[in-house]
Amino acid sequence: MDTRPQLCNERQLAPYAQKYKAIGHPIRLKILCLIAHQEVPCVGDIWRCLDQPQPVVSQHLAILKRNGIVSSEVKKTRRIYSISDPFIKNLVDAMIAEIRAPSDETSKNK
Repeated sequence: MDTRPQLCNERQLAPYAQKYKAIGHPIRLKILCLIAHQEVPCVGDIWRCLDQPQPVVSQHLAILKRNGIVSSEVKKTRRIYSISDPFIKNLVDAMIAEIRAPSDETSKNK
């Protein structure tokens, strides 16, 4: 009988499944891209960029915050968001790089 610990069992995968579930909505992915791309992303900037009502964006940010994916801090009169989960930060950075890759290739061929 094999007594080695199994990789990727339910207990180990559960936190990752929850993270993927939290970021799986298209609006939340857009929010994460905006947060990763902007220098000082505040909720007003985010909802204007997404062309979504402020309450909708706030609800999505609350889900990301509740799952430990983003954090916020108040600077003067603005609430600034950042990606606080290193796993998700790396995932978003890789996604942005992948999205940009074809346009980078197109510009190199010109």
